[in-house]
Amino acid sequence: MGTRIRHCVSCPNCHTRYLIGFSPYTNGSYLVSMPVGCFEEYVLYCSCRQFSTPSRWLGGEVLTCEVTNSAYRRGYGSQEEVMLADQESRAIELLTHFNLKPLDT
Repeated sequence: MGTRIRHCVSCPNCHTRYLIGFSPYTNGSYLVSMPVGCFEEYVLYCSCRQFSTPSRWLGGEVLTCEVTNSAYRRGYGSQEEVMLADQESRAIELLTHFNLKPLDT
């Protein structure tokens, strides 16, 4: 089972991880990329959150993940198929889960 390193965002509701650049997804979800100033913003419309508020990700909040070949082919997967690849991504995911913002250093 091979893996690849890719950038992704995670639905805060169902925790499905979506690879950037694969939208629209076969499960009905889609990710929109919008330039905001000098940053990129991503808006995730996950199929689990029908008619509710989408989740937003700034470019610096994007996760770096190891992706299995099967999840890569789909463009999304579970936390077991799309695993966080570094400590910074794990810290961002925890902050996002608790709806906190990183401290400016």
